[in-house]
Amino acid sequence: DFKLSPVLQPLKAHRSKLLLMHGLRGKDGHSGGMSESLTGWPARTGDGVAEKGPSIDQYLAGRFRGGTPLPSLELGVFPANEANDQTSYCASGLPVPAIGSPRGAFDRLFGVTNGNTPSAKRMRSQKASVLDHTAKEIAKISSQLGADARLLLDEELTLIRAKEVALAKPFVAPVCDPPAAPTSRLGLGATWKAQHDNIVGAFRCGVTRVATLRAGGWGGIESGKYDEIGVPTGHHQAAHSGPGDHLLRINTFHAEQFSYLLTQLDAVREGDGSMLDSTVVVWLNELGLGPFNHHSRSDVHVVLAGGKAAGMRNGSFLKLPTTNYHDFLFSLIRLMGITDLSKFGDSGTKLIEPIFA
Repeated sequence: DFKLSPVLQPLKAHRSKLLLMHGLRGKDGHSGGMSESLTGWPARTGDGVAEKGPSIDQYLAGRFRGGTPLPSLELGVFPANEANDQTSYCASGLPVPAIGSPRGAFDRLFGVTNGNTPSAKRMRSQKASVLDHTAKEIAKISSQLGADARLLLDEELTLIRAKEVALAKPFVAPVCDPPAAPTSRLGLGATWKAQHDNIVGAFRCGVTRVATLRAGGWGGIESGKYDEIGVPTGHHQAAHSGPGDHLLRINTFHAEQFSYLLTQLDAVREGDGSMLDSTVVVWLNELGLGPFNHHSRSDVHVVLAGGKAAGMRNGSFLKLPTTNYHDFLFSLIRLMGITDLSKFGDSGTKLIEPIFA
């Protein structure tokens, strides 16, 4: 019999497919909360970068690898893509930056480089190897590095080479009608909508099973981007100003974008239900509730949706006693049907039983 807060009113149509949670406690706040939110590892001292990886999306992508053309999709809405505002990390702890351009993401998923058409082959031939082009510079730099730095550089070069090899292969064209291609230079709302359309299209066409969408960086979306909803400040400044009209408008706007994603997923029929029923959708924030300006992850709040096919408990609000946030990530992995993992992140080892139906 829970009631949706004013901010979550845009999710009213999906109430029966929501699972709302309060009471999770993380370790790091602000930029450290960004890296911890998907990895379950505290940030390295002072820089906000995750101590280790992988993030949950990259872990799942690795477990599902081979079943789809792309293991995962990382998107952003005006992402800063600085070192301290990353959420996705590979197993070695290196961040995986988000694609901020909806058109760039669309071309990656459905563009003319797909398949073996003459235009696709021509496009691929024009994409020369970055490593081959800079081989002399890389060799010079490597000779000047210490052993630890050289090891890190070698690992990065190996990852880039693997990505180059993958990109050079003909991409299996999706067997479906892709969404309409987005235009360039979109505003905030249109960018968000286009990125959600990219995710739904990728799922519907079987391009990937795992996707993330990050709004802004650790300070949120900057000032000037919310002008279209009548807010002159950025998310960061509005949050520091305490509860008020600007923050309410911003958070409600975010809920509207989340509702659009759920609506689009629910419109795609799959089996006896919808794509939303067979997808676990998670809305996270890098900070918890509590006094403003404290930047902590006490009482972290989470919105989940869908997940019926996975056995997720829906239509519920869970006010948990103080619960380890890392256990939440561990429980999500179990919800995805993976039962052979005993720990995720720094300390995620226990199932949060009320998540399951």
